[in-house]
Amino acid sequence: MEQHHYFLNVEHSKEDFFTFEDYFNNEKLTFNSCTDIFSKDCIDYGTSVLLKTVLSSVNLSGSVLDVGCGYGAIGIILKKYFPNLMVTMIDVNKTAVELAKQNSKLNNVETMVFESNLYDNVDKKYNHIITNPPIKAGKETLFKVVSGAKEVLEQNGTITLVIKKKHGMESLKKHMQSVFGNVTILKRDAGYYILQSQKN
Repeated sequence: MEQHHYFLNVEHSKEDFFTFEDYFNNEKLTFNSCTDIFSKDCIDYGTSVLLKTVLSSVNLSGSVLDVGCGYGAIGIILKKYFPNLMVTMIDVNKTAVELAKQNSKLNNVETMVFESNLYDNVDKKYNHIITNPPIKAGKETLFKVVSGAKEVLEQNGTITLVIKKKHGMESLKKHMQSVFGNVTILKRDAGYYILQSQKN
């Protein structure tokens, strides 16, 4: 099959869809997926590091927004661990949105999922943004994930994200500092960095 970027909308045939199982902290999860979705057949290492860091280091309450949710791993796992959280997932890709809806049901969690190009269709504020941002969409989009976050975060809200050093961690870190006036490295793991800024 021709390779497509996971942030573009393309037509799919039935053969492009499949189901896989993976584990997070020894808990089995089931996901419907598609050939051109990011990390299509497993929870990727960066997402896993992000989630484990958030679970151990971030005091989650209220509402969470996952920007560029893909098939929904981040939002679904957070909802499993924090049943009282209001979890919203957005993606520019129609297929990803549909899969995230299906996978919420498959894994018995209640989430809100809708299509949005970054924050275009977001009309409320959130306590936390947690994202494995779409690196392949380019630096400009990556920076917009951060700068747009300031508008949709509540006061004292946080954005927590994962980026690899070689994918531009230093420049993104500087951008987070310039937008929010603060940035913290919560974790380093095998070239992955978990960065967090707070809206003060």
